[in-house]
Amino acid sequence: MTDNIIQFPKLGPGPSSPEEVAEMLQEYKEDFANEIAEMLWNHVIGELHRAGCDFHTDMNKFFPSMMLVLDSIRSLHLQSQGVSHPLQEVARQSIHPDDLKKLVDISEELD
Repeated sequence: MTDNIIQFPKLGPGPSSPEEVAEMLQEYKEDFANEIAEMLWNHVIGELHRAGCDFHTDMNKFFPSMMLVLDSIRSLHLQSQGVSHPLQEVARQSIHPDDLKKLVDISEELD
């Protein structure tokens, strides 16, 4: 009767300490944030292109701003997961919550 048992492949040993678990979780969060950021960034750049932005005319001119958008998305996602990113401090120093009220009222959209 033991011939009917399916042997599943054995995976390597799991994490051996809480620190190793924390490190693996950190890596997962960063990898996932990178994937999400790239997907959203591609969508944003595509929408800008459809709105008439021609980035191909001078890629060297637009590339730094395009990368800033990508890194901003990555930073925001990491922040929502409790992970630090250098742009979070830049944002805190550059933008005050009262300034946002002047630009956009996001409270209606969040309700």
